[in-house]
Amino acid sequence: MLYSNQSMKEWIIAAGLHHPKKTIFCSLLITMILMSGLQFLVIDDDMMKMLPKNIESRVIWDSIQKDFGSTEIIYIAFGNKSKEIYTQDAFATLWDIANALNNIKSVEGFSSLATQTKIDNVDGLINAGELQPKRLLELNEINDIKLYLERNNKLKRRFVSKDDEFFLVTVEPIREIGLNEFRDQVIQVVEPLLNDYEAHFGGTAYMTGSIPGLIREDVKALIKIGIFLMVLILFINLRSFIGVGLVILLIGLSLGAMMGFMGWAYKIIGSDKFLFTMANSSMPIILLTIANSDGVHIITKFFKEMRKTENSCQAITLTMKSLLTPIFLTSVTTVAAFLTMVSSPLEPLIGYGFTISVGILWACFLSSFFLPALISQIKWNKNSFFISKPSILEQFIDKMSPIFQRKIKIIFIIGLTFIALGITGLSKVKVDVNISSFFKPGTDIRDGMEFMDNEMAGTMDLRLRVKGNIKDPNILNKIVLIQNYVEENEKVALTYSISDIVKQMHSIIMDNNIDFETIPDS
Repeated sequence: MLYSNQSMKEWIIAAGLHHPKKTIFCSLLITMILMSGLQFLVIDDDMMKMLPKNIESRVIWDSIQKDFGSTEIIYIAFGNKSKEIYTQDAFATLWDIANALNNIKSVEGFSSLATQTKIDNVDGLINAGELQPKRLLELNEINDIKLYLERNNKLKRRFVSKDDEFFLVTVEPIREIGLNEFRDQVIQVVEPLLNDYEAHFGGTAYMTGSIPGLIREDVKALIKIGIFLMVLILFINLRSFIGVGLVILLIGLSLGAMMGFMGWAYKIIGSDKFLFTMANSSMPIILLTIANSDGVHIITKFFKEMRKTENSCQAITLTMKSLLTPIFLTSVTTVAAFLTMVSSPLEPLIGYGFTISVGILWACFLSSFFLPALISQIKWNKNSFFISKPSILEQFIDKMSPIFQRKIKIIFIIGLTFIALGITGLSKVKVDVNISSFFKPGTDIRDGMEFMDNEMAGTMDLRLRVKGNIKDPNILNKIVLIQNYVEENEKVALTYSISDIVKQMHSIIMDNNIDFETIPDS
């Protein structure tokens, strides 16, 4: 062994000082190999993958998807405020939307007034036909549709707004396609048809399909803001372009290696745990702060030691002797904390824990080997103002340190007070499962969901699967009882089932007598 008579700390320091070029090359090579995994990084939009596959609700959800198709829906509402939607142009637009959606391969099915069946009584017999039989309707035909919807309120509430100002279209994707691709295709085709209307989009498919783009934008924004603030503070403290550049380089390599590892993990293991979801969007900014701390400590300490010794090799040695142990212990304890996430029932959080742990350890490695080796290759001018004179922040800390040392009890009491205040706030924590609250007011998703909730029948649905003979009146009546019970909840706007169809047919065959809007005895 090359450094068998040296301690581990001395061996690490010697590697950077005695073989700097080899250390830099090997560090960069391994980092580039890790970063190459970025090509396999997948930003996922399926929020259901956040749930464990074996919990009862996920199992039932999967079975409903299998039997009845996707439960992910895009809602499209269009119309104009203070204007009735029952117009020739509006029905023509419904027809055009139906034709456009029919040509999209990613669409499994769609529903609107243009696709509904009109069931009526003709000469004592049930007559079924298209509610909207053609694109251009006469005024009397529109009036007939309006009267039919007034008689069939549940159908109306599904596709017409409360104030008769908007029509609604629901679109269902095929199961094999990513919701981001599905959402983009639907919006691309439908939006040009709605130029004359106020349009709103909502539904879980629209929301989850928008998430990959939102994640990318959020991560970019977080990193930009984080780096801007960090660089600003670094310049105030370090006052050196080279010093700030070294810290930025350390952060960039650490972030690239972490995200590349996530891509490689998904490529090799194929587990959904390593998909980049909305839950992972905070991961880059957290590693940024950790890698920044490692780099700043080393650069700041190096400048201070350089000021005393006026020798870069000696300054690096003293710096690393002082900081290697704290950086290592901080990294290991932080990794241990994040690895507790492997016990989480949410799969993305398991991958989160593993991935950010790799990023933290790699930042520790680069701080211990790569950064000292790189510092040793730079010709530092001991007379530079950023080395010869302490910074404003450094002077402030030097003045405050004696005060803190003299007032230990007071500082301790202040700390305990803040901890106590924090603990009392635990009772104020609220758990919110309203998905719309994930998004800020004013965003398209939040506004669309609030519009659907306020003007239409809502965007979130509860699906119940009833197993039994649906031709049995007892089963159908039990479904009615379930609907009545669910509708007692003030947050439920509408329920719809096969029982509603049967009750409608019963009423129609009895000369549209609403007294017979019940399940027949046989």
